[in-house]
This record gives sequence, structure tokens and C-alpha cells, in this order.
Amino acid sequence: MVVGYIKEENINSGIFQKIKGIEIRKFDNNYVIAISNRNKISIKKRLAKYIEKLKIETLVFANELEGSFKEEICTILGKKQLVIVNGKKLMEYMEFEIVKYIINKQKTSMRQEDIYIVFKKEEGLDLNFLKKFIENFKVTNIVTNDIERLKNVQNNLLENDGILIAVSNNKKKALKRAKYIINLNLNKEELEKYTINRNSIIINIREEVKYNNSSFDGININYFNISCPDEYIEKFEQIGNIEVSFSLVKLYESILLCDNMQKQKIEAVYERISKDDIRITGLIGNNGPISDEELQKIHKANLDKMRKLV
Repeated sequence: MVVGYIKEENINSGIFQKIKGIEIRKFDNNYVIAISNRNKISIKKRLAKYIEKLKIETLVFANELEGSFKEEICTILGKKQLVIVNGKKLMEYMEFEIVKYIINKQKTSMRQEDIYIVFKKEEGLDLNFLKKFIENFKVTNIVTNDIERLKNVQNNLLENDGILIAVSNNKKKALKRAKYIINLNLNKEELEKYTINRNSIIINIREEVKYNNSSFDGININYFNISCPDEYIEKFEQIGNIEVSFSLVKLYESILLCDNMQKQKIEAVYERISKDDIRITGLIGNNGPISDEELQKIHKANLDKMRKLV
């Protein structure tokens, strides 16, 4: 898989002049493509031609090129198989670590808590990602319209391992008491059909969702930050300014794609991430970074609610 890292630079000489505002250089078996910030609007079609000529299959856009510029390039290319790296795939691989990070900040224990995982029916969805949650949380609650498939999983776990998981798709009751919700693939409209605990923490994996019911006082998590070992930092700095131009999340995700990890079993991906010592350093909500105090405040609100019900 060939990756193209596209960024903006203020360079007006040398090779930039030769190919009219575009500089291309090799990076491993991939390409770093820098465009002049003086004429980035006029070079979109030319940039798209270079992407096709170099047989680039995966694109990583610098932060300053997110939005309309990225969308227009993708529209010009019009390739369904083109992969756009945005960090969401890494978020999916690290969803258990995200919940673990939250639990640790709240100074509670997975063994004392229930987890709720909501997703819609999807062909080819590998359910092995559920294993970590089932093994570590008090109760794993699956909320899905793929009832028949999950009922089979539920019965097999109970019969073979004596493990009970809850499976439901009751839109009024299934998430009413949920403290921790992993929204795998529902969009905003689909999620809003459910009645959700006003103090829930919703971790939106594939879709960027702002659940904003008028009575909701919880937290929407749509992104995260990570740390990488120095060897990766040094490698990434050859591409561009880390965090200013490219986030570590997108850069590390591109490495996994280069190594075709998405074609491996999910356990192999988990092992790779652990071996690479990739750690979560923060969570991003609708209004920016989420503080430890916000996570602790939500936990306290849920504890107070439980005490009132006793």
C-alpha cells in the first residue's frame, strides 16, 4: 500500500518552480507531497494527477489541509478504494485502551463497572473485539439490531464459559442507565433514537457524533492523543512538523496501513500496538481536550444518582 503525505509549505524556489507549486520526495516506499501555500487552490487537479500517477492508494492530509481542500481532492479523484487516514481506525483498534484510560482517571475498576457497546448490523464485522470487554468488565451489554447473531454469541459464552452478556435493542431502556457507551458505527441520527443516561460518557469510534439531547450532561469523545517511542518520532519528523502539521494518531495509523495490519487478525493488531508502546495521553471532546476533572465529575454524578436510588 503506497501512502501519500500531503502538506503545505511556504517555498518559492527550486523544484517548486519546476513543477508549479508541488514538491514530491520519497519517504520509505511512500511519498511526501508538499504544495505551495501561495497557489494551493489552483493546483488541485494537478495534485490529483500526481496522486494517480504515483499509484498512491492512501492519503494523509496535514491538519491545515483538512476540510474543503481535502474534500475537493477526494472528489476529483473519485476513487472508492482510496483510503483517507483520519485516526479513526486506530481509535477503533484502541477502544478498549480508551475506556481503560477513563476508568483509571476516575479511580474505579472495570470489575465494578458495566460497559455498553452499541453497533448496527454490518457485513464482515469481526466480533472478536468484544473479547477484551467481556473478560474485564463486570457485565458487557451489547446493544444492536443484529440480534440473531449476538444471541448466538450470548448462548455460546454462557454454555461454554459460564459468562453472561446482555443483548438488547430496546431504544427506550437499553442505554438508560449506561455510564460508559462505545458507539462503534452509529451516526448522530441513529444514536439519538436511544434514551441515554444523562451522565454517560459516549465514545464515538467511526463516526464523529455530538449527542446533544437537551437533558444530556455527559461527555462525547470523538478523538484522542497518543505518545510514541522516540524511534517513531524521529521517523515521523521526516514527514513534517508533528502535531502542528500531522497528528501522531494519523501518522501511526498510516504505519499500520503500510504494514497491512488491517488485513491481520485483530489480536495481531493489538499485539503490534502494545509492542510499539503506543499509549493514550488525552481525549478530545466536542469542545477540545477533556480534563481529568471532567471525567471525575461525571463519575461522581453517577455515584450520587445510584445512592439516591438505593
